[in-house]
This record gives sequence, structure tokens and C-alpha cells, in this order.
Amino acid sequence: MNSLWPIVIGGVLPALFWGITAIFQKQSATSATGSAVYLIAFGAACALAGLIAALIWRPAPWTVEGIGFAATAGACFAFGTGLISFALFAYGIPVSKLAPIWSCNVLVTLAIGALFLGEAAELNIAKLVAGTLLIISGALLVSSA
Repeated sequence: MNSLWPIVIGGVLPALFWGITAIFQKQSATSATGSAVYLIAFGAACALAGLIAALIWRPAPWTVEGIGFAATAGACFAFGTGLISFALFAYGIPVSKLAPIWSCNVLVTLAIGALFLGEAAELNIAKLVAGTLLIISGALLVSSA
């Protein structure tokens, strides 16, 4: 049972929160908020959450390397989020059409983890191929519904 908690805390709950985030991102776009303003408000909320987390959890000491990786992750997330917001705002595309496609990000993470972080040895290639085909097929099927 102890091995279930990390999956709930690091997988299920973030999936729920990110799913809800997409709905509010669409609501922001339909309320005539462009992607730049969205990113500012979104970033401010993230910064506030980080401040609260730092006060509660008393994080480990900071390193320049760790801050650099965090800033790079934030920049990548901001570009992706900004592009989603722009597509929602400028083109009025339904969030239900985009979400299945951007959820394929797990394949990018998997590939980078395998190639650059040395996690390839831990992968079952048959399951990886089957899962990849299911994810892509599912995304195309759901986004075309």
C-alpha cells in the first residue's frame, strides 16, 4: 500500500489538477485574455505556490545547477503553455481537441529520459512500442471526436 501513495501524489493528483488547469486556461482565453497576460497571471500563481511550499517544507539548500534546471523547465513549460493559450485565444479551438494531443508529452519525456538520462535499460521495448501506438491512436481518436 505504501507504493501506491507516490503514484497518487505524483501521478493521479497532478493529472486531476492539470486537467482542471486546462479548463481554466480555456476560460481565460474566452474571457479575452491573451497568452501574454495569461502567462503573467499563471507565473505569479506558480511563484506564490513556490513561496508557500518553501515556507511549509523548508526545502533543501539551493544550488546554481538546480536553479538552472528549474528555470529551463519553467521556460519550456511557459512556451508550451503560451502556445496553448494562443491557440485557444486566437483560433477559438476547443480545449477538448488540444488536450489529447498535448498529453502525448509523455512520449517526449520518455524518449529524453531513455536517451539522455540513461533510463533506456529499464524499458521493456515491446511494452514501449505498444504503449506509444496506443497513446498516439488514442490522442488522434479523442481529438477527432
